[in-house]
Amino acid sequence: MNACNIVGHEILSRGLEEDGSIIPPFKMFEAAQIRNKTFALDRACRLEAVKNASIIDRQLIFINFIPTAIYNPEHCLASTFALIQELNIKPERIVFEVIETEDVQDIEHLKNILNYYRSHGFKYALDDVGVGYNTLKRLLEVEPDVVKLAFEFTNGVTRNEKQKKVAQEMLAIAHKMGAKALAEWVETEEDLKCLIEMGYDLFQGYYFAKPHPTPVKEIHSIYV
Repeated sequence: MNACNIVGHEILSRGLEEDGSIIPPFKMFEAAQIRNKTFALDRACRLEAVKNASIIDRQLIFINFIPTAIYNPEHCLASTFALIQELNIKPERIVFEVIETEDVQDIEHLKNILNYYRSHGFKYALDDVGVGYNTLKRLLEVEPDVVKLAFEFTNGVTRNEKQKKVAQEMLAIAHKMGAKALAEWVETEEDLKCLIEMGYDLFQGYYFAKPHPTPVKEIHSIYV
């Protein structure tokens, strides 16, 4: 088996129940939305992600954010940028990852946020692309650095022609705009081999490693 080149790490947010069990992020954000606290939770997760990212050496750091929680980039992101500076993390290593892209109605507002990130030296990615496929080309108007193919189109892609078609079309659009195409939720060798042969640039998923409290130092694969 070959050692894989680890390009980056995605920082994930999880909550804890009183008994110590994990609260998945969708439940946390559902509760925050009901209480009109989405911005506060999104900000808290971003700041904790930056703090945790300070122990990662050299690789890219993927940090999720919800665009609808940011009403004014200059105001809403000030504390995040200040912490990144304080911890001496180079902006070009940070990739802010847009989640819930299918819910974004105001593309101009999203562009405004992402332009603000890029003007400060950061990169950005679109998550779960392919879900709500009819909006794919419209969303890619924002010209991301990385485009992440959704789980629905990577898992089992080897055996499903419709999934293959979406994966190939997303790959073509990403490369046409100069973005890296990342296949996430890769769980099997056969799907990985299929996506490599298609021409995908980056891969993420349980096939390589599961979420871990500290950064994984080394992973192996037959095909990479």
